[in-house]
Amino acid sequence: MPVFAYIDPGTGSALLYVITGVFVALYFAARGLYYRVVELIFRGRHKRQKCTVAIHCEDPRYEITFLPVLQILAQDQRDITFFTMYPRDDTFEALPKGVDHCEIAPGMVGYAHLNHLEAKVLVTTTPQLDVMTFRRSRRVKHYSMMQHALGESRYVRPYAYDFFDSVLCCGEIVKNNIRKMEEIRNLPKKQLFETGIPHWDELRKHVVTEVREPRERPLVLIAPSWGPFSIFQAFGTGIVEMVAKKYDVVVRPHPQMKISQPEIYASILALEGVSVDTSRTPGEVMARADILISDISGIMHEFAFIHEKPVIIVDHKVAMSGLEGELLGGESELKERCRDFIVPIPPSEMDGVLDAIEKALREHSRTRIVEVREKTVYNFSHASEVAAAQIREIVACQ
Repeated sequence: MPVFAYIDPGTGSALLYVITGVFVALYFAARGLYYRVVELIFRGRHKRQKCTVAIHCEDPRYEITFLPVLQILAQDQRDITFFTMYPRDDTFEALPKGVDHCEIAPGMVGYAHLNHLEAKVLVTTTPQLDVMTFRRSRRVKHYSMMQHALGESRYVRPYAYDFFDSVLCCGEIVKNNIRKMEEIRNLPKKQLFETGIPHWDELRKHVVTEVREPRERPLVLIAPSWGPFSIFQAFGTGIVEMVAKKYDVVVRPHPQMKISQPEIYASILALEGVSVDTSRTPGEVMARADILISDISGIMHEFAFIHEKPVIIVDHKVAMSGLEGELLGGESELKERCRDFIVPIPPSEMDGVLDAIEKALREHSRTRIVEVREKTVYNFSHASEVAAAQIREIVACQ
């Protein structure tokens, strides 16, 4: 006999949630099993690494953060191992005498290695400890996060710093941000050291000794980030051609653009009448330039505070959804402090960028930059020594 059935909307929704929940639970169970298998394979094929101080560097661009500290730390601290998730060849700066190097695989296998490390202290620039695949080892007594750039907590992923034992803070803004997040989440207070940005010390030394040759036209450096907020994603390469009509231009595309946005990267390399800089570090080209055009890239703070020169940025409104800024609330304090010399321009007004460049160069004040820098950046020009002393302090307490 035919049977007619009816499920009311409420019951149908409930069934849908149950079925979806089952599939999601199965997915995460399978994923957890996969990670567990990878770790078991790692245990069987590798001996546990043991050291006193472990420095973890996930990408070559972060080496400049650690090397100045290692140079000082290695003078009296023994048993230091520098873990890299990439190979180091002769093109890299040599590690200080007494510092061992251990190359580990990128991704899951490399983190499995770190997850079974034995050390008194592990220092890294990688956030979100105990959130994703980067898990605490029961044999590491202290985890410390070292910041590789000037910034705020509002632009990082949730729980970026929450589960570290200490953070070597770049300045007072991020220190205050972390304390606020601890209050919001009712977390115990971690050690927050007033450190600074170690690699700025080396960049500053280069600036002090540079010899500038006079030139007829100011040199504009265009060095944006990559992704949806990149200048080239929003405006294409036409902005370069516009600026080049009045000024000398050098373009420094973000390294990730070569991987994630190869078409745009290729169009930049094909530009005529402008220079393109793809060197490993931007220090040399920043020293030559008179003004920087960027967007959300951290290079804006290096250019302004180290080289004491003006910056123009495309003032994109970054959505805080999925970032710590969603809980912190308010506006960017760092952006407001730097507004006089890191000049924001709305995307709708970028047609007037030539006038903005002329005004920024005309009204530029090194005195104002130094004033803001003293309030915003810890231990400018001697952060390496401070960081090394703080790591020694951490080791001594374990």
